Amino acid sequence: CAVISTPMHVQDVPARNSPQMGWEGANVIFDAWVHPLMMGLEEHLIGMFRHDFEFVDGHQSHLGHPGGKDQAAEEPSPTAEVSAEERGPVWTADGEAELKKIPFFVRGKVRRNTETYARQEGRLEISSETLYDAKAHYKA
Repeated sequence: CAVISTPMHVQDVPARNSPQMGWEGANVIFDAWVHPLMMGLEEHLIGMFRHDFEFVDGHQSHLGHPGGKDQAAEEPSPTAEVSAEERGPVWTADGEAELKKIPFFVRGKVRRNTETYARQEGRLEISSETLYDAKAHYKA
């Protein structure tokens, strides 16, 4: 005798009272939505909220603003001429645009690694191609 049933697992059926109304119902519904999101849709969420005002680089900090201008800061300081090699590689517009596609929480590390790679390779400009070359270099 064979038993035919739906493709189910014991984890698919909650072993608790699952109300849909009131405070406990709100918790149940929230858990039903959040659990699938924590199972691999983080990348989708990063893409959705990439341009959200809370996640952009220029967002104002909750730590407060710096004080007024310093008198010493207004005085021009003597600067020495720096060659292009000493200054390091310069980011092109397409390189910056490609860098902004990277999630904000790893963007700083990607920038540093790409600049290090460009210095090692002797490149003066960092374009999107350099960014992809650095990615391939550090993955290997």
